[in-house]
Amino acid sequence: MKAEVSKLISEIDDVHLSSKIMLKLTDELADLKITTGESLTLRCEVTTTPAAVFYWEKDGKIVQGDTELNLFEKVSNIGKKTVEMGQVSSTFNIPCATQSDAGLYKCVAVNGHRTVESQAEIQVEGEDMKCPSQKHAAPQITQLTEARFELSGNVATLVCRSDRRAHWAWQFDGKTIDVDQPKYELMPQGDLLIRDLKWEDMGDYVCIASNRWGESRGETFLYPTKPSE
Repeated sequence: MKAEVSKLISEIDDVHLSSKIMLKLTDELADLKITTGESLTLRCEVTTTPAAVFYWEKDGKIVQGDTELNLFEKVSNIGKKTVEMGQVSSTFNIPCATQSDAGLYKCVAVNGHRTVESQAEIQVEGEDMKCPSQKHAAPQITQLTEARFELSGNVATLVCRSDRRAHWAWQFDGKTIDVDQPKYELMPQGDLLIRDLKWEDMGDYVCIASNRWGESRGETFLYPTKPSE
């Protein structure tokens, strides 16, 4: 994350954030042994204030995600108190393990103020076998807002990201959201931005990432809270 953006985020949060800053891992990695040809999904989850993003490293090199925080939401809420409290999860998928997948994996979560991480040594046993190509595969959701709390009247973003380009759609209470409405904005990477939160916006949201080979879904819960008197 660029230093000037990080500084701006810190300044905005110092003025507007009404909740105590925190970042805590609630689901961590563990060392594993797997056999060649097996699939594996690594998962991390955090409880965070303000909103956090994940990236993944393998043997010290970033292999998924980035540190780009949602500055657009923060700027949209300037002049208002914010909560930005929630749970965020991230997964790293190994669809067909080979010896080259062995190594030290690390998930790293950042929220502009704090950083937490978890790591695991993944060992792959057995001789390599021919794995199917992943070129023609359905997208897999790799980062998701599990739950989000925000003050009524504010803007909130529900994060949903995938491991490849996808067509994105969102549902609320089982109905497809018309993202062309002024209330909503579908971000290029799949996130859903919701403006002017109201009590009736509370409920379950489902993001759908799809391509010609299939789809992946993730579910999140949004809770608009009342501003304190």
